[in-house]
Amino acid sequence: MTHFFGKTVQVASATLSLSFMMDAGWSQSALSQAGVGDDGQFLVELDAYVKYGGNIDVIDGITEKNYHSDNAVVKAIHSSFPKIMGGLHNRLLELEAKHMAFQMTQGIAHGRKLTVLADAFGIKGFELDDESWLRKERTILARLRAKPFFKIKEIIVWEKEGLSERALRGNRLAQNLRFNPDSLIWERRVLTEWEVAIRNKKKLKIVNKWQGLNLDTNKGFHISETLPNSLYLDAFREVKVSYPIIVSRNEDSEEQITRIQQQIVRNLSYLYDPFSWGARRNTRFRTKFSSSLVNHMKNRSYRVNDREWFDAAICNFLNDMVTVEMYGLKEVYSLYTTRKFANERYLLGLGMDPLNWLEGEDRSQSSRRGPVRVHFSFNNSEGARFAMLDMYLRYGYAFGENLRSKLVALKKKESGRVLVEQAIEEVSGVPAETYIKAALKAQAEGVLQYWEKLKNHP
Repeated sequence: MTHFFGKTVQVASATLSLSFMMDAGWSQSALSQAGVGDDGQFLVELDAYVKYGGNIDVIDGITEKNYHSDNAVVKAIHSSFPKIMGGLHNRLLELEAKHMAFQMTQGIAHGRKLTVLADAFGIKGFELDDESWLRKERTILARLRAKPFFKIKEIIVWEKEGLSERALRGNRLAQNLRFNPDSLIWERRVLTEWEVAIRNKKKLKIVNKWQGLNLDTNKGFHISETLPNSLYLDAFREVKVSYPIIVSRNEDSEEQITRIQQQIVRNLSYLYDPFSWGARRNTRFRTKFSSSLVNHMKNRSYRVNDREWFDAAICNFLNDMVTVEMYGLKEVYSLYTTRKFANERYLLGLGMDPLNWLEGEDRSQSSRRGPVRVHFSFNNSEGARFAMLDMYLRYGYAFGENLRSKLVALKKKESGRVLVEQAIEEVSGVPAETYIKAALKAQAEGVLQYWEKLKNHP
């Protein structure tokens, strides 16, 4: 059989080369990944942006009534907020449309290569449906183009000179305000709830996503339920946002305006991310191929008797072969470390903060403790996948062809693990146990090296 990719992949030493560009593995949204929150030019071009949404109410936090004071800072923020949202909305559409177009092209090519390779290994009938590809994301994009998700319902104005715990006692609006004794500043938060109305067999089900962000630290939480593929544009309900600001009559107005505008841009670059319904941006699209192949194989017969170990190992390995050919080894390591180390399940923004400010709020904090460790074992499918990847990196398709010929020649059920070990030993010329031990050590070191470089050069 000729080489599937027309060339082999050679690695000369036991230590894999990691001289590839580092990706920002923890980027959560298009706007934050693009660095919009730190883009000084964004505010310079503010007047060029189309206004977003309708009228925004301005509420006096202390009186809980309409704000009537003649404050230049409040007037400027009230006037600029719709333009800021308009700019962010247009930027989000532009970024996501480009990202999706790229993924549609690359994803379809990736899926077709994986189909051919899976078929060669005796996994028949696997195919990613082009029509269903990114269906959820395409619906969200269409909804965004039709009308925005977010509606800035009101700006809550707090005058710094009038703030005290006594003055806020019993104030309904003060639930999103607190004094931090460590930093000695008043902190603000935004809490949002997104609802999607799913109709199924004449029944209505509400799917929710909750987000919260500390507007002064940009740390928060993200909790979402599973969003089905069967979506329609009107399913997404509007998200109404109350945004608190703190102004001072003793500080320079222009400095306050610039600071508050910058805070709004940065805050919303994290909060305004409708696509996180599908998955976090740093894993969205990237996990579909291997997971789809694994799910496909589980429903088919195959002549090995250790399916629980073998299915995930072989499917992830085949996807690794396609990934290395299309994007390089960096993508394998990037996705692994992102999923294992970078993706706190409930994190939003710069760090996890459950924002349990009030009695009765009980959002759990997800936090990884201790040093980062990588240990692969051939006894599980993950370790087996990395052992096979190591073989492929060193010996190219010679290993893949050896294993493939063994698998497609099976007349009765045999141990998939034994066949993999035989292929390793025959191609490498090293006893399987010896090679696997060294390979998994090298792969674990390679993954850790990648992670350390990623942390140091985000």
